[in-house]
Amino acid sequence: MGVPVSIETARSLAKAGRDVMLKRYVTDDVKQGRMEECMRCPSWNEKSNRCLECGCQMRVKTSLSSSKCPLGKWNRSVQLDTGDSAVDSTEHEKSTK
Repeated sequence: MGVPVSIETARSLAKAGRDVMLKRYVTDDVKQGRMEECMRCPSWNEKSNRCLECGCQMRVKTSLSSSKCPLGKWNRSVQLDTGDSAVDSTEHEKSTK
């Protein structure tokens, strides 16, 4: 199948599994941007929708928040859920002047 077998592969699969279980997906815009970057890459295999570097099925990998490109073309997407609270940094800015 062309999937490289390494400790990094095992780590990535564990993170992907955790993302799926916890429903940690990126927004459609982020996924689309990642896919566009992958499709321009020489490591893209159009026939299988896989990356030749990591062997991953990119239609899945690009949707998971902890995933990153092995070539550094895109990184993890961390989205913080702050609820209704907002962080106001004005007091900190005033006190540091």
